[in-house]
Amino acid sequence: MSEEQRDTIERLERRVGALEELVRHLVRARAMPDAARALPLGEPARPPPAETRPPIPPLPPPPAAPSVDLEQWFGQRGLLAVGVVALLAATAFFLKYAFDRGWIPPLVRSLLAVAAGIGVAVWGEDRIRHGLRRYGAAMIGAGGGLVYLGLWAAAGPYALIDRRAGVLLLAASSVAVTLLALRHEIEGLAVWALAGAYLAPIVLPPPVPNPDLLLGYLEVIGLGTGILAFAMGWRGAFDVALFGYLLLAAAGAATALRSPLGCWLIASAALLTLHATRRRSWPEARLGIVLVGWALLGASLGGVRGAEPRTWLALGAAAAVSGLLWWQQLDHDPFGAAAHNDSGAAAERLLFVANPIALLVLAYATGLELLEDAPGLLPTLLGAVHLTAGWLRRAASYSIMGFALGALAMALEWRAPSVVLGWAALAAVALASQRYGSRPGGRLAAAGLAAGAFVCLFSAALWSRQASARVFSDPWALALYGYVAGTALCARWWGAEATPPGKRSGAELSWILCAAAVFAGGSIQLARYFGRIAALAGDLALSLWWLAYAGALVYLGFRLNRKAVRSAGLAVAAGAGLKIVLYDLSTLQALYRVASFLALAMIALSVAYAYNRKARAVAV
Repeated sequence: MSEEQRDTIERLERRVGALEELVRHLVRARAMPDAARALPLGEPARPPPAETRPPIPPLPPPPAAPSVDLEQWFGQRGLLAVGVVALLAATAFFLKYAFDRGWIPPLVRSLLAVAAGIGVAVWGEDRIRHGLRRYGAAMIGAGGGLVYLGLWAAAGPYALIDRRAGVLLLAASSVAVTLLALRHEIEGLAVWALAGAYLAPIVLPPPVPNPDLLLGYLEVIGLGTGILAFAMGWRGAFDVALFGYLLLAAAGAATALRSPLGCWLIASAALLTLHATRRRSWPEARLGIVLVGWALLGASLGGVRGAEPRTWLALGAAAAVSGLLWWQQLDHDPFGAAAHNDSGAAAERLLFVANPIALLVLAYATGLELLEDAPGLLPTLLGAVHLTAGWLRRAASYSIMGFALGALAMALEWRAPSVVLGWAALAAVALASQRYGSRPGGRLAAAGLAAGAFVCLFSAALWSRQASARVFSDPWALALYGYVAGTALCARWWGAEATPPGKRSGAELSWILCAAAVFAGGSIQLARYFGRIAALAGDLALSLWWLAYAGALVYLGFRLNRKAVRSAGLAVAAGAGLKIVLYDLSTLQALYRVASFLALAMIALSVAYAYNRKARAVAV
């Protein structure tokens, strides 16, 4: 008796035992109404006393998972795989040896291999009917491999038939094996047949490459098998079909992909995947195939040449993939509360973030004149779409993405100082959308925009500042004033929010950014203004500004009773003291040196006086 038959008998015995127990419970439950009918009219039925009730036996425990028997596994599966591989290798070596020695005519050799393959496959079919599914499936696969070798020898080394006819016959043998896999619902057999179909044009390449014909062949085999795998629920076969189609198309039909039709054929694999994985949770296929499709579309769109309508048609393939993904995620927010327990939530979040970025990159890769003349047009449209969806559905992820795309549009269209002002204003709008419009995501978007504007102000905007520009009224200075005002306004508007322990609130972050901008901006402005008069004056002005700023922070810390603010003031004062001792002492002239140390003394004594007064007040 085989292992599969023993497993079947054990499962049947467990089911019969469970049914018997269920029948006993039903018989005891039915006896209760019969006893109730014997009571007088109007008297409620009472259950029998506990001591007279028969004990209810507990339900049998679930059967334990059978332990893995290494000997049985190797004998049943390992030797089966070794046998199939050895059979195919022996046939291949025989065909080669007979070809080298000239024993049997080539036609007879090929026909013998095909006939042997059909015979082995028929025997495997018979084994499946007798209950040996795994063994029979392996024999069908081995038979298909023998037929494959015979047809390859006839169309390849022996040149008995045309190569194109050989490819078709190899594909037909793969289709036959696939039909048997569907009949017996064996996924491994379908994967085996699919591998043979993909190898057919590789082992029998035509004398003159025909990328269009190869792409059409891969389209039929890959997408056709992918649809069948989706219908049968075969996850592995679906992955092999779609990944193999895309990778083989990129390797052997790259020139055919650089056209609108080629772009749409790539998009068809991504669209099929998005539709299939919407119904079945296959995150590796959903993420991997879409990413590979975007990469191939990028390479193909860069090679599309011709009139503008032709390029727009090719770009429509990328827009179709992005649009379908956006529409699917609109009903199921990947960052929403319902998606936390989803196994594919990580893949969905990555696709959500990458979707607009991929579309923008692919659109700019086409080199369309409209996008070159107005680079911020497409991000503006995408941002408006996301903001509308976020506002209507109260979805934080869409609102944040909409504000991010709007910020990107500003960066592509405006100069750096204008970008700083635009991002600061956009941060205020995002905060107002949550503060007054009750739309989630506004505070997070405002914090991100304010931080990004700070980086832009002291990097790109500062680098683009001309050396001869007016210090207090040039575009960079105006951007500094606007940023300070914007962050201060956001800090005042922020309102109450739930903040986890140990983390700062958004209002505190806004105040920190505002204070950092005042400190860094004031240092740059004063050093530049007085440095034009004299280098020593610029150094002295910088030291005095740091000391004054430190004193102001300490004063505000006492006024607001905030230890963090006072500590920041002390840190700035320490930095100013180190600068005066280590730098000013060696570079400044006598009068400037006196002024630096006098200012340091005044600030140090004032701060010490404030701390002593506080200590005395606490002691009293």
